Amino acid sequence: MSAVTAHPAADVVVGVRVHAVGMAAAVEAVMTWVRAAGPPRVAVGVNAYVCTMAAKDVAFSDLLDRADLAYADGQSVVWAARLLGLAVPERVATTDLLLPLARACAEQGARVFMLGGAPGVAALAAAALRERVPGLAVATADGFEDLADEQSLLARIDEHGTDVLLVGLGDPLQQVWADRFRAATAVPAILTCGGLFDWASGRHRRAPAWMIRAGLEWAWRLMIEPRRLARRYLVGNVDFLARLGAQLVVRTLRGRVRSSRQQSGSSANP
Repeated sequence: MSAVTAHPAADVVVGVRVHAVGMAAAVEAVMTWVRAAGPPRVAVGVNAYVCTMAAKDVAFSDLLDRADLAYADGQSVVWAARLLGLAVPERVATTDLLLPLARACAEQGARVFMLGGAPGVAALAAAALRERVPGLAVATADGFEDLADEQSLLARIDEHGTDVLLVGLGDPLQQVWADRFRAATAVPAILTCGGLFDWASGRHRRAPAWMIRAGLEWAWRLMIEPRRLARRYLVGNVDFLARLGAQLVVRTLRGRVRSSRQQSGSSANP
């Protein structure tokens, strides 16, 4: 596992490492990487879908374990962590992470590159972000089409002087891409961000605040894109709950065995 110095050690939630960081700590971790200007580090958001994919794909699970920061992007992961007695403080939705991260970049002179999305979407997201964060240096490249010429794309990223690279190619392609190319670029911080650019550009409208607070943003997204997300949320969430149940059972049984051994030890040493 890569060394992580800006946040606590990770716990395992449904088979995937999740660091106990909140929004402010996640932003600070990324900016610490930028200031250090060391070898590229990767941050990934963890949600129920990522957990179920990792459970079924050992290579993907290993890839996630190589990430330097894994934060709870999905509310289901936060709830699961709390049921397991783990110290994950809050959801760090990548959609919410964008603005404070962009502000920190602008304040510290860090340059951002947005990679992904349908043609023109990243550019729209960048334009909207510049309006909200004056002085932010941000460049873009579309997903899939621009990926065809890897060397040209990497050259564009490096020529921009990129400090923070947002990779929005969807799961699992974005994690695979970030892991594969981290050694081929000089970017200090690489973050996977799913469909972030669709929301940041205004292409999709964000869920009402009450749904976000209630942990129901997934239901809103399902209503917006039922064809694409039905299997992911309806089947994937059931799979996630089943695996969480199994982890809870194992954790309970281990606790009972540990307690029994302690009691036996106490009886043997009056």
